[in-house]
Amino acid sequence: MFAADGALGHPSLTAPSAEGPGLFGSTGLFVGLVVLAVVVIVWSAVRSHRQMRELREHIAACGWRPVERDEPMPRPVASAVRSRRTKLAVAAEEPYPLWLVWHRWTESQGTGDSRRTSTHDLTRYFLRPGGGFRDVEVVKRTAIGGFLMPVRGVGTGDAAFDKRFLIRGLGEQQAVRLLTPALRAAMLAGDVPPWEVAGGVLISAYTDAPSIGTFQPRADALVRLAGMLTDPTTA
Repeated sequence: MFAADGALGHPSLTAPSAEGPGLFGSTGLFVGLVVLAVVVIVWSAVRSHRQMRELREHIAACGWRPVERDEPMPRPVASAVRSRRTKLAVAAEEPYPLWLVWHRWTESQGTGDSRRTSTHDLTRYFLRPGGGFRDVEVVKRTAIGGFLMPVRGVGTGDAAFDKRFLIRGLGEQQAVRLLTPALRAAMLAGDVPPWEVAGGVLISAYTDAPSIGTFQPRADALVRLAGMLTDPTTA
C-alpha cells in the first residue's frame, strides 16, 4: 500500500493491485458455488430418503411385504427382483399373488463436456392368475401409427380398439378371444392398463417410479384386468 518515493525518501500511496481483489472475489464465488452444490445434494438425498420411507410405510399399510431375493416366485418375477437395477420389490397375496418391482438406472451419452446422464424408471406389477395363458402382449400404438395403418396384426374387429392397441405374440389368437367388448372398452377408457403375459404371469408396466398416489390404484387396476380375463362375467 505504501512505497518509498525514489527522490524524496517519503512514503507515498500506491493504487492496490487490480489482480488481488479479483482473485479473492473469484475464489469466494467458487467456494460459494461449491457450498451451494453440497447443500443441494444433501437436501435432495434427505428428501429422497424421506419420500422412500413414506412410500414404504404406505405400502406396508396397504398389506404388502418386502420380497426376499431367494424366495420362491415365478420366473419373470424372479428375474426382475434379482436385477441390479431393483430399487423396490414387494408382494401381496390377495386376491391373487401379486408383486411390484421397481427398477431405476442411469444412462450416459456423449463424452467430455457434452456427456449427459439421464435417469430412467420402470415399475412393473406381476400377477399370477392361474389358468393356461399363452405369452402375448397387448400394447399401445402411436397415434400416427393408428392413423396410417388402422389395423396391425390380427386385430379384433373393433376399429377404435385396433387403432389404439396392437396384439402380438404366440398367444394372440387366445388374446383376441379374451378381449371381450367390455374389456376393450375398459382399456380404451384407461380403466385397466395395457398388459402382457409371460411365463403364465400377467404384467403391467409404467415408465415412472411408484408413488403413494399411484401404488395401490395401479395394483387394483391389474386385479380388475385379471378378473375380466379369467371370468368375463365380472366385467
